[in-house]
Amino acid sequence: MESTRGVVVGANIKSAPIDLLERLSVHHSAVQRTALDVKRACGAGGVVILSTCNRFEIYATCPDGLDAAEGIRRYLVERCAGGSDEVRGRLLGALYSYADEAAYRHLLEVVSGLDSLIVGEAEILGQVSRAYQASCEAKATDKLCNAWFQRALHLGKKARSQTLLGSFSVSVGRIAVDLAVREFGDVHDKRALVLGAGEMSELTAKYLAAHEFPVVMVANRSLARARELACAHGFTAHPLDEVEACLAKADVVFSATSAKTCLITEDMVRRVMDERASRPLLLVDMAIPRDVEPAVAGVPGVSLHNINELRDAAERGLFERMQAAAGARSLIDEELADFTRWISALELVPVIAALRRYADGVKAERLEAASDKLKGLSSSQQHAVDVLATTIVDQIVRGPVEALNARAGTPRARECAGVLQELFGFSPAVLPGGAGAGAVVHEGGGAARRESEVAR
Repeated sequence: MESTRGVVVGANIKSAPIDLLERLSVHHSAVQRTALDVKRACGAGGVVILSTCNRFEIYATCPDGLDAAEGIRRYLVERCAGGSDEVRGRLLGALYSYADEAAYRHLLEVVSGLDSLIVGEAEILGQVSRAYQASCEAKATDKLCNAWFQRALHLGKKARSQTLLGSFSVSVGRIAVDLAVREFGDVHDKRALVLGAGEMSELTAKYLAAHEFPVVMVANRSLARARELACAHGFTAHPLDEVEACLAKADVVFSATSAKTCLITEDMVRRVMDERASRPLLLVDMAIPRDVEPAVAGVPGVSLHNINELRDAAERGLFERMQAAAGARSLIDEELADFTRWISALELVPVIAALRRYADGVKAERLEAASDKLKGLSSSQQHAVDVLATTIVDQIVRGPVEALNARAGTPRARECAGVLQELFGFSPAVLPGGAGAGAVVHEGGGAARRESEVAR
């Protein structure tokens, strides 16, 4: 039986331009449906889709990792290229893929913030958690997928609590506000507009409040959510249909919505600028897909920055963050080694469970054969005989089990497992070599459960 493997296929702001990330991105309302589509299209056992402002990745567990990665690449190209050979070629050049240990290491680096645009940024931990939760709710995960993400999320928290990585308050929202402060110099008379009320907008609002912008407006599709965010900082809330009116009042706009189309168009900005005389307007677009039409940059008096342009600001303080990242990488190495040992031990569960079933079967058979001779015993004596027989079986089985687990992850373990099958003439329900072996944990009750605990 083929072993179950984990793969990741995706692109991020470092490997792909914004227009390709826009094509790849999936709106949060469609993430669960897309995960199930990928499962059906690629024959995956589990799928988690991570779609953020600067990355799009599909994590999947499949019978054959390499073929599955190619299947996911084809799926993405067919979904996003729209029949364009030029886009197809660009997508194939931008997509990266990892399998098995390299895929899990990539997930650990992502959730720790080491693979982010800003090394050490904290938002990614929550984004990965929500992506995993969405797949769980859609019933799009399997056992290996669950193990990956539960362990990775734990590692992400550990990296921030046990290393200096958590001492750096870095985020795209903070860098965007710092950029505006540097451009203005003095913000005591500046008015800001925040488009969106998600996590990035929350962080942006926090930094605006810290810099004491006198007026901050929050506009969002859900007015109730806008009010919730605005009230937390003493700002004002507005519906999205008031965006143009808010633009006319604002000096700087921070946009981070999940809208599928641009909310701020060139025509809108030209109308606004005609009413502002010589007062300039700064726009910082942190969204993917973009909230602001790129052509807005050509309107006189307007400065437009997007997620790519925040990269230069992110380089400041990089040396200190990279030193802190070294501690996180040590934790990642430890987790990767521990996970590999766990997977290797799990592969032996079917053989261990089969050995236990064989030994329990021999015990039951011999007790049954001796049942006539045991009839004269009291119930307590019969119980003592049963306990003695069980103890003997446990002692006999313990040696081979400990020997197998000690060799887990080595070719010798498989050789020993094969010898056991040959000598005792049993066939495990699932051959060793796949994380799918974990299915045996639910078979036959106590025996399999006991041996799965030994493997862990």
